[in-house]
Amino acid sequence: MPQRIGTLERLRRYPVKSMAGEDLQEARVTFAGLSGDRVYAFLDPRAPADFPWMTARQAHEMILFRPRFLDAPPAGQEVPETERFATEVTTPQGAKFRMGDPQFTEFLEKRFARPLRLRFSERCMTDARPVSILGFSTLRALSGESNLALDPRRFRANFYADWDRGEPYFEDTLVGRELQVGETVAVQVVKKDQRCVIITLDPETAVSAPQVLATLARGHESCVGVYAAVLREGIVRAGDPIFLI
Repeated sequence: MPQRIGTLERLRRYPVKSMAGEDLQEARVTFAGLSGDRVYAFLDPRAPADFPWMTARQAHEMILFRPRFLDAPPAGQEVPETERFATEVTTPQGAKFRMGDPQFTEFLEKRFARPLRLRFSERCMTDARPVSILGFSTLRALSGESNLALDPRRFRANFYADWDRGEPYFEDTLVGRELQVGETVAVQVVKKDQRCVIITLDPETAVSAPQVLATLARGHESCVGVYAAVLREGIVRAGDPIFLI
């Protein structure tokens, strides 16, 4: 029998790669990840071929841009029409642009002083695996280790878990194991999430706190949270139980 190990306390997706995310009450999870997660991204032609993305690594304020789907596809829709991914982005100064509008790309090119290309894909453009998981007990521990009250949004996870054991870094012990989230979704935890400078950025101000990454480098091999592959598709909801299969 599956063993209950926690609760899906918070569920998030990020319509545009490296821009602000949004909390969800429910989401469809596909083999490619959460429906609507990182379906837009900007490419930097001057970036290395193995990481061609324009992200907050290059321009910290990118995390302050706030995208929203104008008519988001419902979780119950297995194959959304492309039109359901139409997205508006609000800049840190309050201006609004539509994704796909050449004026928005030009605006960002001027702001970030580099050429950019917009890419859209219904398959999530994640860095490593379709779903990322982080425990709130880990966040509390890392806050103490770094002497900084850490906003969970820094870590840009999809599933934020409240583990029944309350053990910091408990998700690290799940690498190689299979989990069921809610009634149908199953994932396999495949590896720890090695972090970059983005987690040092305050999600409200983009001000950097280098001690966050330095703390992980000293004690945790620069990793926090885990990546998972999706084994069975379905719908998850905030508050769903998490089981160890």
